[in-house]
Amino acid sequence: MKVGFATNDNILINDHFGWAKNFAVYEVNESGFNFLENRHFEEENEELNKIDKKIEGLKDLKIIFVESIGGTAAARVIKSGIHPVKSKPNDKIEEVMEDLREVLSKNPPPWLKKIIIRESGKTSGVANGTNIA
Repeated sequence: MKVGFATNDNILINDHFGWAKNFAVYEVNESGFNFLENRHFEEENEELNKIDKKIEGLKDLKIIFVESIGGTAAARVIKSGIHPVKSKPNDKIEEVMEDLREVLSKNPPPWLKKIIIRESGKTSGVANGTNIA
């Protein structure tokens, strides 16, 4: 699955969703993770337009990790099918990716199982709580 990180240095998850000009995008599965690309966003004056453009640019991602996100933006992100996750201060992207990979290879929490099940038509999925290839 594809996941994104709001970052201004490609090392830490250190940007607010609404203000982020860069999202580092990775592919992750049970066996590992891979950096795919950086997605850049231009500064927008209007808040709702800024959120809409960001959601449109991230719509193929299943999870985004952010330093913070406002309630209105979080609701709109969730409605679009993307799961936002607030990171802890100084979380490193690679460490979070390794943790996510490990969780995927074991027993994912319910919110993550839902994402995997939705993806199951495209990639591997989960049946009865166990990973299937």
